[in-house]
Amino acid sequence: MNSESVKAEDANAPLGVVPAEPCPPPLAWQEVLGEFHAQAGVWYLERPKYRLTGRMLGTGRPLYLLNGFGGTHEIYALLVWLLRDQFRCVLWDYPGTAAGTRLEHSVTIDDLADDVAAVAETCGDRSLDLFAPSFGSLAALDSMLRHPQLVRRAVLQGGFAHRRMSRFESWLIRSCRFFPGSLKRFPGSGAVREHNHRRWFPPFDATRWQFLEDNAGRVPVPALAWQAALIRETDLRPRLAEIRQPVLLVETEGEGTATRACQQELATALPSATTETVLGTGQYPYLTHPHRLAKTLRQFLDSET
Repeated sequence: MNSESVKAEDANAPLGVVPAEPCPPPLAWQEVLGEFHAQAGVWYLERPKYRLTGRMLGTGRPLYLLNGFGGTHEIYALLVWLLRDQFRCVLWDYPGTAAGTRLEHSVTIDDLADDVAAVAETCGDRSLDLFAPSFGSLAALDSMLRHPQLVRRAVLQGGFAHRRMSRFESWLIRSCRFFPGSLKRFPGSGAVREHNHRRWFPPFDATRWQFLEDNAGRVPVPALAWQAALIRETDLRPRLAEIRQPVLLVETEGEGTATRACQQELATALPSATTETVLGTGQYPYLTHPHRLAKTLRQFLDSET
């Protein structure tokens, strides 16, 4: 449909009725990922306990994207590609999650929050926005506490300030620290992902599911156990009232009751929090429906209220 036909339809629309927004063309993720690798600048930063490896792409205000639970920064390639004309997107891997990086079990949430400040200092950024799902929300919240003048706004998807672990989950954390391999070799992990997430992936491109499988499957199991241990040991709830920055809490379908309860805790305790539900995307909207998530980010991050 060309621009003239869109305008004609708008002109003929009944008063008081907003015409439906046309669906954007689906992204060919293989091509986008290739361009992301070709165009995004690779950077390294030595930290006291480890080395950070990441990429940067785009122009405009700095937007730092923190990884969720598992996966590497490449999982954001489609989202970053859509935001690159409005934001300079900065993303990196946690220690031990990417090939060739070393896992240091003494790393804390404070260390991950200080990584944000260290990257910002290196980039010359005195103010930045954050996007962080799941595990990354802990580092984002802690960044706002430890570096309040640095973080301007934050978008947390499926976020939490604390997650309780069952006895079985705690046993699994201890056991997985010594598993010799990546997640794709862990028994049953693929079936669990398929059951929890496959239904939300676009039917017009069956290979996009493989993108998630490949990205998640490369992460070493001990790195996931370390992240899970940090989730179990971290509780930022007593300090949430100190966070004054505007925060958008993004809810998606398929989160489960525990995640929803954690989101409600954030909505109640954060002084400047708003909540938006993004339907039909599942817990990986940056893969399943990146256009929709990009629009949500733009609207919130460009707002002055």
